[in-house]
Amino acid sequence: MKERRVAVLGLARSGTALSLALRDRGVEVCAGDRKPLSEIPSAAHLAERGVKLHTGGPDMAMLDGVELLAVSPGVPGNSPVMGEARRRAIPVLPEFEVAWRILEEESTGRNRYAAVTGSNGKSTVASWLADALRRAGRPVVLAGNIGTALSGFCADKSPRDFVVELSSFQLETIAKFRPDVAIVTNITPDHLDRHGSLEAYAAAKARIFENQSGEDASVVNEDDPISRALSPAGRIGFSRQRTVPGGVSVEGGAIVSRVGGAERAVLPMAELGLPGIHNLENALAVVAAADALGVEPAPVADSLREFPGLPHRCRTIARIGGVEWVDDSKGTNPDAVVKSLAGFPPGTVLLILGGSDKGSDFRPLAPEVERAARIVFTIGQSAQKIEAALPGADVRRAGDLARAVATAAGEARPGETVLLSPACASFDQYANFEERGRHFAQLVGKVAEGSHGA
Repeated sequence: MKERRVAVLGLARSGTALSLALRDRGVEVCAGDRKPLSEIPSAAHLAERGVKLHTGGPDMAMLDGVELLAVSPGVPGNSPVMGEARRRAIPVLPEFEVAWRILEEESTGRNRYAAVTGSNGKSTVASWLADALRRAGRPVVLAGNIGTALSGFCADKSPRDFVVELSSFQLETIAKFRPDVAIVTNITPDHLDRHGSLEAYAAAKARIFENQSGEDASVVNEDDPISRALSPAGRIGFSRQRTVPGGVSVEGGAIVSRVGGAERAVLPMAELGLPGIHNLENALAVVAAADALGVEPAPVADSLREFPGLPHRCRTIARIGGVEWVDDSKGTNPDAVVKSLAGFPPGTVLLILGGSDKGSDFRPLAPEVERAARIVFTIGQSAQKIEAALPGADVRRAGDLARAVATAAGEARPGETVLLSPACASFDQYANFEERGRHFAQLVGKVAEGSHGA
């Protein structure tokens, strides 16, 4: 790091990890957060390490004399501190890019980076790709938006493969970050409350490619028109609908790869471990990225068969009296819900929708909801907007998750599925989608206890 005085904005996991990594390198750090000091768990440790804290709201003094502002992923794009930094001509970078620069400067060998973004599936693709790399015996780190900040790995200087999940929030302020493999799973309307338009949101996602050269690989969903229009350098397409020259396709009941030129059958579709159209698309992205990284075929095939999936993503949590209960709390936009519903027979789903609105248009839900859902229960802030978008569905206002689960338990018939796939963020009633999913599981557990008692 040539900068010797850096400001860090946001003191959740990412900002804390970067502040400590910078202090380890003798950098003077001023760190700010809108929360009061009492609500920042790492505050005492940061202060002990010499980090100067500016808490309790926007404090422009944290920018005095700094050479760089590093921003945590949860900081809103209209942050007054970011605006003031730009007014003062202070460079603004995302936390992960500062960490990437440290890793590149200090590593004892060559690191490789696979960066994953997209509206849906990015966590699954990142985790699945990391699993394939581990099975191949490659030293691998899974980092970024999925939970562990890239800054948390700066102490280890050994060369590794980094699989980094990145959100549009993280990508919109990059400068030089250049992944060896960049993956866009899909781009559908999401976070429009932050970006203002689908075009601006797509442009933020597309920044994952902007520093790549012909030596790098860009993995793109050819079935998604917005992703397909990006046309990055080193493009490797994947499709479940058609053959992709030089890419990965579904042909004759099998996943087939032509990455690198030679054609090979990767795995029969019947052996794919995770169900659903969305997971087939995720698997195709994993194969394309793994081939671009030079991973041997056998461990990739083993991973496709055996990877268990992630919590809160179309995962069955109980079967009670012939009724299946499925947690898809991570289904936080309409496109995710449409793909989840596609795997169910007509009229067999009791669907729970709602939460905090991210500016989504819920009308695209209507055809698939009306096909697959017998009853829709709405919860949270966006309930009325969702109800207006589904005029042909049997929609009932539940208000909150507890009431939705209790009502669904009384309405569901053997052979049906109660599906939590909200099409919304969780922040009106929960801290995050994980907390919402855990609460759903707890409520379903009480349904199970009641059925045993009966």
